[in-house]
Amino acid sequence: MSRRESVLKGAAALALAGLIIKVGNLLVRLPLTRMVGSEGLGIYQMALPAYNALLHLAVGGVPVAVQNLVAEYNARGRRDVMHRVLHLALTYALLAGAAAACLLLIGAPFLARALGDARSYWPLVALAPAIILNGLDSVFRHYMQGQKQMTPSAVASVLEQGTKIAVTMGAAVLLLPLGLEYAAAGAALGITVGALASVLFMLWRVRREREEDEAGDAPREERQMPRGLGVRMLRLAWPVTLGSVTMPLLNVLDVSIVQRGFLKAGYPPAQATALYGAFAGIAVQVVWFPFVLTNAVANATVPTLTAAQARGDMEAVRQRVVMGLRTASLICLPVAIGAMVLATPIALLFGEPLAADPLRHLGPVALLGPLTWMTVAQLQALGETGAPMRNLTLAMGLKLALDGLLAPIRGIDVNGVATASVAMFFTALWFNARELERLLQEPVPWGRILMGPTVASLVMGAVIWAMRLLVTPNRSPHSWRE
Repeated sequence: MSRRESVLKGAAALALAGLIIKVGNLLVRLPLTRMVGSEGLGIYQMALPAYNALLHLAVGGVPVAVQNLVAEYNARGRRDVMHRVLHLALTYALLAGAAAACLLLIGAPFLARALGDARSYWPLVALAPAIILNGLDSVFRHYMQGQKQMTPSAVASVLEQGTKIAVTMGAAVLLLPLGLEYAAAGAALGITVGALASVLFMLWRVRREREEDEAGDAPREERQMPRGLGVRMLRLAWPVTLGSVTMPLLNVLDVSIVQRGFLKAGYPPAQATALYGAFAGIAVQVVWFPFVLTNAVANATVPTLTAAQARGDMEAVRQRVVMGLRTASLICLPVAIGAMVLATPIALLFGEPLAADPLRHLGPVALLGPLTWMTVAQLQALGETGAPMRNLTLAMGLKLALDGLLAPIRGIDVNGVATASVAMFFTALWFNARELERLLQEPVPWGRILMGPTVASLVMGAVIWAMRLLVTPNRSPHSWRE
């Protein structure tokens, strides 16, 4: 199999796994939302940014550094060095993850109050072990991806999602009689058990690979291990760590700003939590549906971008950058238009009309978000690990300011928060595009990337809108929001 075929096969495996995961996520959200309502979903969603912040604080950019180092030494045929990199990274992830998990357990009472709803305490506790498990899992996956082996990550993702769905629904059903906060904790427990299933599979897969290496007949030459390997790994990791920690921490602050803004707007606490649940638990999940597909493309093309740059083949680098961005636009533009046109039916499918307006305003994020993360992956592949994280942090600062202004205004509130998200991703994408143009030494051809998908998606949106008007003929063209 050629290198190109291998990359395409890996991208297809990750994309298929991502599609299964995202569909599974949406399917489990339907009964979960109907079971616990937007209020219970809001309690669950409030805990996630704090969990993500501590996970990134513990592991940060180490998995990215592992992937880069493994790709480099795999090309040199130094599997002994690859194994050493894996051992160092796993040790670091285990120790740092354990410290972060303890920090979350100790700080959960204070953090729950700071988030604006003390009931988020039990979901925070349920998520603490997942910090350790997901840290180890991420190291294993990036180790395999550094060797351009995407299928193990895809299989692990499907296994993790299946376990997560089963545990989430089972635990939520069992704990719901105790209260919404306990049902939300049961849903959070699904993340922890799913991560455990994935770690066990990846551990088995890596051990099998090691056994195959040891059973090989090729003569082994004793070669000196590169000096300062651990220091180099941390040097590669720290710019990504800095950005990846800053973003989740800002997300935690954002949850508090938004929740308190809704309270200032005059909503009772339970209704404010329900409003946040409709936004973060339904609308955000829908617009992020195409992300897993574009993320699969990004992960599969990162090694080829790095290799093309190492060869000095800038034309190949430009082609791969444009291909990645065009693929993302082809996948995401129809979802963005569809989310805006079909916001009300989608919200009713979840049994939560509150989600319709924020989903409609959040629709452009279905395009801007994946494009932003595609440019982040491309910049990191080209050696710019600090710039994209800095750009995301600046854009998140803009979102915090807009949320603080718009969330307390009754009538704007959640729609203003959704608009702030659109502004954030547009800003981050604009800054990232400038960095790409500097590295590529020519402008990014956005017209060629977006023109065809935009025209096709607008035609699709117009047809869907017309069909809705035919199905509900009593509605005027301006009543599609209802």
